[in-house]
Amino acid sequence: MKKFLQLISILMAIALVIAFVPAAPFSSMADETAPAPDRADVRLGWIDENQGPGVARWVDENGNISKQPGKAKAESQSNSTQETQEEKAGESSQGSGTSQSATGESGQAETQAETQPETQPATQPETQPAETGRQIDPALPMVALTFDDGPYAPVGNQIMDSLAQYGGKATFFVVGSRAAAYQTELKRMVAEGHEIGNHTFDHKYLTKLNGAQIQSEINRCNDAVFAASGVRPALVRLPGGLKNHTVLANVNAPIIMWSIDTLDWKTRNTSKTVNAVLSHVKDGDIVLMHELYSQTGAAALEIIPKLAAAGYQMVTVSEMAQYRGGVVPSGVYSQFHR
Repeated sequence: MKKFLQLISILMAIALVIAFVPAAPFSSMADETAPAPDRADVRLGWIDENQGPGVARWVDENGNISKQPGKAKAESQSNSTQETQEEKAGESSQGSGTSQSATGESGQAETQAETQPETQPATQPETQPAETGRQIDPALPMVALTFDDGPYAPVGNQIMDSLAQYGGKATFFVVGSRAAAYQTELKRMVAEGHEIGNHTFDHKYLTKLNGAQIQSEINRCNDAVFAASGVRPALVRLPGGLKNHTVLANVNAPIIMWSIDTLDWKTRNTSKTVNAVLSHVKDGDIVLMHELYSQTGAAALEIIPKLAAAGYQMVTVSEMAQYRGGVVPSGVYSQFHR
């Protein structure tokens, strides 16, 4: 009997241990929160998202991690205003009838700009109705300000802010591969009545491509811009301004050159860019600048009010063409002088 009672005591002790000591999980059981991806494997994406809102940081295509944390609800944001450089060589003018030889950017080394998440304007809604009732007087002087190689919101929004203040419009010739990263900026261009032009998808020199490749560069850019903004570009600006018979035969859109080359990509100097415009501008000019550079943004803030004060209407290329004879597919236009 005594041994029986001891056996019962031992069994009860074992039962208590089983009841109150938690079992170890099976090795095959997944954690409720999956581990964050290895930072070394992340490119063009966010890290540290699992640490809560306002902590995630952007990793660019080279593996560089942004210093400023934070992620917007709908689109990636970045507070970086570091100047980016776009792949480019010269926007060397080969158009005819220009009053000033545009030699820009030929033979220069190309650099690839980082595609950074877009910084959205603080008070600008993503979509708004396009401006109606715009009045252009054909009898008054006009100038078309054009900006290549964007979109790049830190500079583009600055330019559009100034144009809005003085009632001007501009034409932005954008690179299609950058469009998806700057959808809010592109939508603002459309909503405020600016024109978006095609600067190819990858900023390749079309003279080095065959017909099918040329058409692909143009069509892919049009598709990317449409996906980001809801509009398709009607005009094309060739990277480097370079063209030949094959290019002209395969770009089924008006080709826009320029009559004033600011060389802003080369000088990176605000005062030189301002002087390049104001010392040469006349009615019907098309001005070449680039959206990627902070110095160009600063120059635009001086150029725009001074053109307005001098009586110039700042119009898109298509608006100017409408009053100065129009354009045709594969036609090449460097100015619309009277």
